[in-house]
Amino acid sequence: MNLFKLIDKMDFKIIGWVVVFGVFSFRGFGQNIAPLSDNREITLEDVLKMASKNSLDAYKAKRQYEYSYWNFRSFKASLLPSIDLTTQPFTYTSSVVERYDSDLNQDVFRPIQTLNSYAGLSLGQNISQTGGRISLNSTYNKLVNYNDDNTISSYSVTPVNISLSQPLMAYNSFKWLKKTAPLEYEKSHKDLLYQLQNININALQLFFNWALASKRYDMAKDKVASSKKLFNIGKKRYDIGSIEKEDVLNLELQLYNAETDFTIQEKDLERVKQDLELYLRSDLSSYSVPVLPELISKLKINIDEALALYNANNPEMLDIDISKIEAERDLDQAIKSNRFDLSLSASYGLNQQAQTFSNAYDDLLKQELVSIRFSMPILDWGERRGNIKKARMNKAVLDIDHEQAENKLNQEITSKITDFNLQEKLVLNALRANEIARESYTITEKRFLAGRVDLLRLTSALNAWQTSNESYMTKLSNYWRYYYEIQQYTLYNFRESRELTVDLEKGILD
Repeated sequence: MNLFKLIDKMDFKIIGWVVVFGVFSFRGFGQNIAPLSDNREITLEDVLKMASKNSLDAYKAKRQYEYSYWNFRSFKASLLPSIDLTTQPFTYTSSVVERYDSDLNQDVFRPIQTLNSYAGLSLGQNISQTGGRISLNSTYNKLVNYNDDNTISSYSVTPVNISLSQPLMAYNSFKWLKKTAPLEYEKSHKDLLYQLQNININALQLFFNWALASKRYDMAKDKVASSKKLFNIGKKRYDIGSIEKEDVLNLELQLYNAETDFTIQEKDLERVKQDLELYLRSDLSSYSVPVLPELISKLKINIDEALALYNANNPEMLDIDISKIEAERDLDQAIKSNRFDLSLSASYGLNQQAQTFSNAYDDLLKQELVSIRFSMPILDWGERRGNIKKARMNKAVLDIDHEQAENKLNQEITSKITDFNLQEKLVLNALRANEIARESYTITEKRFLAGRVDLLRLTSALNAWQTSNESYMTKLSNYWRYYYEIQQYTLYNFRESRELTVDLEKGILD
């Protein structure tokens, strides 16, 4: 008995069922698919680690932190004593200048030729509590006059001079910097952690895009192989007159559609994988199987606990705190800058001048200075009063903005936590729906075998199974996205019950 007679005696529907089953069967679509090659598997955790280490976003976040680090270091240095050296070792002058001649009792022009050398050393310290500055100075000056007849040298020295410059009842910038600078540095640290979590969210989305595209590619590849088999069998059936030309054309159309879909899925898989490689700045050619993560077992996040963590750790809340202090600072500056100006300057030292260097340090003379400066507007047509009023109104508006921002941010985190706590049920429901769709497909294929349903019904059941699998992956992706968003808001690892940290010395500070 030849092959065609054997095929003729078989129920074509049975053959169709067997082939279609091979075309569309993709059991375990919602689970991990076995690798099609020897390439290694890669997990979500692997991708997140690569993103936090290699991505441009990670590099940018670390550089931004470094800027804040050195900015804070500069502020701390401004509170410490500073030593400055000023020198002008060579100043030569040759010109005709106007001079008073006491013998003639009149101004006359005289030629002069001088060489001046100067050096000064000062030790200064800002007084952050009062906004003043105290300094200790020492200076040396040598002047050489070249006359027609002779050369005369003279020295002027100030071995020690202590000076104080102190504004009274004035705006003190150091007072406010001591409040804002530590908060800004703390915020930069939390900003770094916040951005690293944002990198996790971006990498997670790209990872799930790759995983879904990979599964679609595997399915499309199997459909092409099975459609070819179905078309070849159909042509043989047509040759012996078992089926009509229309059936063969439909099978050929199905093959072309499968090949077209495979080409689309192949390009899409290449594109999404390249997107992930570009973001990670890593070659993933040795990885072909993205492994889907599981749910976090029985994790429910308490809203009150998360809100407390959010208000304590989130950099946006720290930004609001800094903005409140800055609003108070601006009001203080407006009030004190538009009231009056009172300042005190005082200095005490020793100095002397002589024709020789050694004699310049003999019989030192006192050098004293006390100065009080006071300035107050008499008539400015209400300009300064208006400036103070504007500062008060601006602070009132900012207070309202801060309260609204706090309420909005707290509402956002509450909504995120509520959504996350629902995601586990949604994922489990999607998984159960996938199992039901698979069971429905199994029943449909049995009915197709018995000749009770047509190919259209079988294809419809298969599409429902495919849709349920993709829905499961989408729900799983949403679950992890919500988790990392909450981790980003709170800077807290709820899986391990600890606050997020980062090694600030390794790989960040050069």
